[in-house]
Amino acid sequence: MEATSIDQITVYGKNFAKYSFLIGTALLITYCITRFDQLITLGLFYVALATIFNSIILLTTLIMIIIYPKHYLQLLKTAIIILLNLPIAFLYFLIVTNLPFNWF
Repeated sequence: MEATSIDQITVYGKNFAKYSFLIGTALLITYCITRFDQLITLGLFYVALATIFNSIILLTTLIMIIIYPKHYLQLLKTAIIILLNLPIAFLYFLIVTNLPFNWF
């Protein structure tokens, strides 16, 4: 039973990280192309929501490391994948706020 819960949390964590990245990237690209100001509000709402859900999964993963220390490597890899979205989100924030996009 423990392997099933380990596998589930790693799949959930990786999927949440992947979809968070894809949705954030889609919002950024759409904003850069359209310059539609309402996307900034939507993006901030999305970042807040994604932060909450990713934090819950990250916390669950870290608790699972404490409960099942023999699976720590698999769980730690999942936690790192989840945390990789933080610098990406920061980079996207810098792009939207600081860099002028006069492509079109």
